[in-house]
Amino acid sequence: MKRLAFVFLFAACGAHSNGSTTGTAADAPAADADLGCFSNPCAHGMYCTTGGTCAPGCGSDADCSTGQACCGNTCKPLDTLSDCGSCGNSCGSGEFCTGTACEAPTYPNFCDNKTVYVIHDGITADNHAADVMASTIAANCPPDVMIHTADQTDPTLVDQTTGQPLGGGGVTYVLGGGPFPNKPLKWLERTNDITKIYFDAPDGVNFYWRDRTGTSVAQMPGAQCSVHRDQFITELVTDPMSGTLSLIGYGACSGGHGTLAAAWYYANVILPNRMTYPDSWYVYDWTDTDNDGAPSAGDTFTALAHGI
Repeated sequence: MKRLAFVFLFAACGAHSNGSTTGTAADAPAADADLGCFSNPCAHGMYCTTGGTCAPGCGSDADCSTGQACCGNTCKPLDTLSDCGSCGNSCGSGEFCTGTACEAPTYPNFCDNKTVYVIHDGITADNHAADVMASTIAANCPPDVMIHTADQTDPTLVDQTTGQPLGGGGVTYVLGGGPFPNKPLKWLERTNDITKIYFDAPDGVNFYWRDRTGTSVAQMPGAQCSVHRDQFITELVTDPMSGTLSLIGYGACSGGHGTLAAAWYYANVILPNRMTYPDSWYVYDWTDTDNDGAPSAGDTFTALAHGI
């Protein structure tokens, strides 16, 4: 009887294993199923949670497109103000993101964005001024800075309802002309009070450049405006929503003479010598000293105010 029992047990075990060691591996699928995605990789576009289940999202940077990283299981671009160069690297107030680092919107940093859009607002004098401002970028910035020209009517670059610049991180707009015809400048200076300095002419007689406390940093009687005299501002400012950096230049008086003076001075004086212009804005008085009706090296440019 004891022998028969032994044979029975042996037969039972042998029947389950088919006479080979693969018999014990037959239980593996059930064990793997219990491990979920720890043993069975998730499909593309999914990641394995700590509980062993697949969920939509990324598991590593390799799951994301070029220029993106896996931040908290979500693929995010690394040129935003909240994720600049790496996940969670947030830029400070007013800073812009080059795509690799956060920087202050000051003139020494102008060339660090690699994409520049010269934005035309449809006013001939303003368009010309924007072109002049951008005319020396290629000569003074690294060769990987790419310059493009576009109209403010392009909905991919400018929100057609609000005027918000939509370029984003790593992008600089060049804006010539005041905040009334120029949509992005209106967004920055009038709609959202983002610029450090704004133009004011409350009585239509006297012109003021004011900071955001309302304090006048420079002023000019409108009666002094002529083809040979104006005041102008040049400023770098970051849109805190899109991260777009904008270069602004325009004059106080009508006629576009000061706007062109701002453009000429930026292109020929500030940009080539940007390391000596450490601030984010400058207000100048321009006098057409050589009396040729256009800004040039023979004219007088007097700094009235500047700041970060």
